Amino acid sequence: MNHVKLDPARARQQIDRRRNNADSANCESNRRVHHRHSPHTLIFQSGRMRLLHFNATTRRRLHTPLLICYALVNRPYILDLSRQRSMIARLQDQGIDVYLIDWGTPQRSDRYLSLDDYLDEKLDLCVEQACRHSQRSKVNLMGVCQGGVLSLCYSLAFAHRVRNLITLVTPFDTDPHHFRLNRLSRHIDTGLAQTTYGNLPGPLLNEFFTQLQPLQLTAGKRLSAHAHLSGDNAEHFLLMEQWLQDCPDLAGTALEEFVQLFFRDNALMDPQGFSICGQTHRLAALQPPLLNLYGTEDTLVPPQSTTAARQLLQGKDYTELALKAGHIGMLNGRRALEELPATIAAWLRVRDE
Repeated sequence: MNHVKLDPARARQQIDRRRNNADSANCESNRRVHHRHSPHTLIFQSGRMRLLHFNATTRRRLHTPLLICYALVNRPYILDLSRQRSMIARLQDQGIDVYLIDWGTPQRSDRYLSLDDYLDEKLDLCVEQACRHSQRSKVNLMGVCQGGVLSLCYSLAFAHRVRNLITLVTPFDTDPHHFRLNRLSRHIDTGLAQTTYGNLPGPLLNEFFTQLQPLQLTAGKRLSAHAHLSGDNAEHFLLMEQWLQDCPDLAGTALEEFVQLFFRDNALMDPQGFSICGQTHRLAALQPPLLNLYGTEDTLVPPQSTTAARQLLQGKDYTELALKAGHIGMLNGRRALEELPATIAAWLRVRDE
């Protein structure tokens, strides 16, 4: 039987070297993944929800402020990930006062919050506070992904509060033939999930989204990680990974209602309309001008889902713009950051008071 011969001094030396390398890597990692917000002011807070104000950085300003309604999924700081990759900072540089809703993490009692609660109370309260702070009677409302659906609903129910509407990577038509997220959601009993968990846990939701591209988002990402970590984009890669894993819980009742109404019933495309905030609304009755932005390589919200708005808004002040980008690339990719803020500012300026 062969015995393993160990040199205690050499083994101790190797252990110390690895410990020092790990400590050094951890220190560097902690330094690199530190998220630095653009300067802002907290102007309102209700429970876990916060409303942040990012002041325009130029003298030439739009009269009407821009309120960003992000999705309830993930955190809104993807729009202000770093100074080099910040949609909000680029909008500020275009002379736009930006207000951002941070929904926070729902508490256990929030499991009973409905979609009407989010629209009629939370979102409406943020619009009211943004108007009061900016001393304006209306806001320009920009909804991102699921937040775009919420913004559409709000603009239908409270048209007198919204001067212009912008939707960014927002699903309109969720027909399961081209909307993979809807197909996958049909295998989930949202009622059972709500009864079991109350609020759907963020990590469980992350696993759900991973199944949309299982190989690419698991083994593929790990195999290519070394290339991202060894280049100049290491900090951005780490910040992105931190954001992707930072998924808040979702209020159970609101999630169940959203999936039923906008996925399974495909409510936005229903010519008969749908019920929200105590009234029946049809997308074709939308009053504010709409700028619809989407990525041609978006696999989460495919182009067919977004461009479906065109057929229902014929004769309206409707503008559509596509970029060669994926879902997240439309939020903080280099090309999107170069083109979208200037496009948004120019479109709003023509329609400003």
